[in-house]
Amino acid sequence: MTEQQIQLLIEMDIEVWEAYLPYLSAQMKQQIVLGAFSGLTAAEIVANIGSATLTGNQVATMVTTTLNNYSRSINLMMMNEAPANTLYQYVGPIDGRTRDICLQMGGEGPLTQSQIEKAYGRDVLTYGGGYNCRHAWESVSAVGVMKELYNPTKAKALLSGN
Repeated sequence: MTEQQIQLLIEMDIEVWEAYLPYLSAQMKQQIVLGAFSGLTAAEIVANIGSATLTGNQVATMVTTTLNNYSRSINLMMMNEAPANTLYQYVGPIDGRTRDICLQMGGEGPLTQSQIEKAYGRDVLTYGGGYNCRHAWESVSAVGVMKELYNPTKAKALLSGN
């Protein structure tokens, strides 16, 4: 791993935690106030905070999101080094769980980095469609057209409700 890759991983971790901090803070405050009004001990309040904050599923979401964002950040680093006319496809599962934004991007077909940024903004290159996003922009030359992961017709059909 290069120093730049390690730095990206650290930044991704910080961004995911910063997204959860307001939620965690609100939960902690609520448990402290409820505990104080209920006459709970400090240990009981701490236990309540632990059970009221992040569930196992939320922790899994944070880990998955961080790793996927890291992977997309590495792709973005490579995109920034590639020729401007390099084409990219939005690849990943296209199924009933796929977000509309991911279906839209998956239905686009090959685009240059500039076209992606103009149509969807720069953030989609790192964050995809959001938490737990299973998709990424990949170089057409690197992945070819994989019908399981890239199917604009299916993405458009799901998006339109068919």
